[in-house]
Amino acid sequence: MTDSTTPPTGSHAANIQPAGSQPANTQPADSRSDASRATAPAAVAPEPVLAVRDLEVAYRTGKTSRVRALRGVSFDLYPESSLALVGESGSGKTTLGLALLRLLPTLGEITSGSVDFTGEDGRKRDVTAMSAAQLRKWRWSEAAMVFQGAQNAFNPVLTIGQQMADTLRDHAPGRIGRREILERSAEALRSVRLEPRRVLGSYPHELSGGMKQRALIATGLLLHPRLLVLDEPTTALDILTQRTVIDLLAELREEFKFAMIFISHDLALAAELADRVVTMYAGKVIETGSTQDIFTAPKHPYTSKLINAVPPVTGDLPELASIPGAPPSLATLPPGCAFAPRCELATDECRAAEPELITLTQRPQDMTHAAACIHHDQVHHERKVIARA
Repeated sequence: MTDSTTPPTGSHAANIQPAGSQPANTQPADSRSDASRATAPAAVAPEPVLAVRDLEVAYRTGKTSRVRALRGVSFDLYPESSLALVGESGSGKTTLGLALLRLLPTLGEITSGSVDFTGEDGRKRDVTAMSAAQLRKWRWSEAAMVFQGAQNAFNPVLTIGQQMADTLRDHAPGRIGRREILERSAEALRSVRLEPRRVLGSYPHELSGGMKQRALIATGLLLHPRLLVLDEPTTALDILTQRTVIDLLAELREEFKFAMIFISHDLALAAELADRVVTMYAGKVIETGSTQDIFTAPKHPYTSKLINAVPPVTGDLPELASIPGAPPSLATLPPGCAFAPRCELATDECRAAEPELITLTQRPQDMTHAAACIHHDQVHHERKVIARA
C-alpha cells in the first residue's frame, strides 16, 4: 500500500548540518541620533511556553525501591521554537516527553520539580499541580503529543474519523456538533496532505505507514495546541516517507505557529528541524545549545561521539567512531560523571563528583550553550577523513 501523495525525492539522512548558519553581522549603520536610540523602548522578551525546573521522575521497581529516570532536568521552550531531545535509548527522552503532559505509565511518577505552561492568555499554570479534570481540559487543546509508532497509537477497531471525533468531543471547549466535528477533522487531514473522504472512514490497518503517521499528526493538531511533543515521528518509515513527514512538520509549524519538542535518535533530522538541541544521558541534560553550536562545535565528548557515529552519504567518507561500552543502568549509576566509564578524557576528578552544566556562551531565550563536562576545553570535534569524494 502506498501513500496518497508522492513524496519528494532526496534524503534527510545525508550530512548532519544545521538548517542554517548564523549570518555575519551586516546590519546597516543606524542614521538615528544617539539620543533617539537611547530613548527607544526595549523589546519585551516573550514568556516561555514551557519552563521546566529541576524535574525528577522515578519508576517503582518494587514495594520500596525506585529508579530515577530523570534527574534535575531544566529548560525553557519559547513560542514558535523547536527543541530536539537526542541521546541513546534509555537516556530519558521519552520519559521526559511523557512527564511534560503527565502521561507517565502507572509505575512512573514525578517526584520533584515543576513544569510551568503559559497559555495564549498569558496565564501560567504548573502542570505538575493540575487536577485530573484540569489535565483533561488542557491536553490536546493547549498541549498535544504525537506518540511513537502510529500503528500502536490508534485503536485498531475504530475508524480514523471516529478517533478524531472522540478527541474533539473530549477536549474541545464547550459542546461541539457533528457537522463541526466533520469540518475540523477534514481540515486537519487536508493540512497533512491526506484526502478526508479516503481516510476518515478507514481503519488504521487500511492506511500505509506514512498515512497513519500523518493522520496521527493531524489528530494532534485538531485543536491547534500551543505545544506539540513528537516522539520519534519517523520511526519505521522508509526514507522517502520520512522526507515527506519532515517537510510537512516544517510547513505545519510555520502555518500554526506552535512550539515543538522533537524526540529522536536521528541526528540529521534534529539538525534540520530544531532551533535548539538538548543532549541527554542517564536521565540528565549534559549539553544544550543552538543547533549551530551542537552540530559544529559540541563541547561534551558524548555529543561529539554521537555525531561521529553517524555515516554521511555525500561528500568525503570519514572514519566511523562507535561509542565504546553501553549506557549505564539507572539502578546502579557509577560515581561522578555517568559517562566517565566510556570517556577517554575522564580523570579522577570526573569520577569524584557529577559535573553540573557549565555556561560556555551566554545568549537570550535559553539559546545559551552549556555542557556538563569539566574538560569541555579539550573536546575538539573533528572527523577523520579516510576517503575523499
